[in-house]
Order: sequence, then structure tokens, then C-alpha cells
Amino acid sequence: MTKIINFPNTPKSAAQKEAEALEYKKFTVENTLNLAMSSDLWEHYELTADDVGCLEQFGEVMKFSPLAAARLVSKLASQNKKLANCIHLQFADDPWS
Repeated sequence: MTKIINFPNTPKSAAQKEAEALEYKKFTVENTLNLAMSSDLWEHYELTADDVGCLEQFGEVMKFSPLAAARLVSKLASQNKKLANCIHLQFADDPWS
């Protein structure tokens, strides 16, 4: 986890506090996903909005084991396919009209 250095005898700014909170959130999501995707029950894990948001923001610097990364790609592709199917159904012609 990255440590944000503060000058001695100075209070932390709002930006520093926000950066530390984001770093902690990234660290938590990274560990949770590594643990969940390395588990034998990985296919039952549901990705949360926080998971996807952290992957979108910090995915290139997050570290995953090869097995966890492969399973995470599979999970994201599955979620993307479900979303694409919903969008397709939403814009499909109505057979009852």
C-alpha cells in the first residue's frame, strides 16, 4: 500500500485524507478480489459496484495472482455479456405491436 508522506507538524489536507481513503479502498478491493478469485467458490462471487469502480480507476496498478486475474477476466466478461443482452432486449422490436 502506498504511504502518503505528510510534513512534520502540519495537519493533513482534505486532498491528502481523500487520497489515503482511496488508497485504502483500492487495497481492500485488491485483497478481496485476490482472495475471492483464488477461492474454489469464485464463480459464486458477485462483483460489486465498488469492485468495478476500483478496477476502472486503479486496475493497471493492482496486483493479482495469475489465477485470480484469469478468473476476474472471466467474471468481468460474463457480467459484460449479461449487460449487453439486457441492452439488446431493451431495444429489440416488440413482437406484440
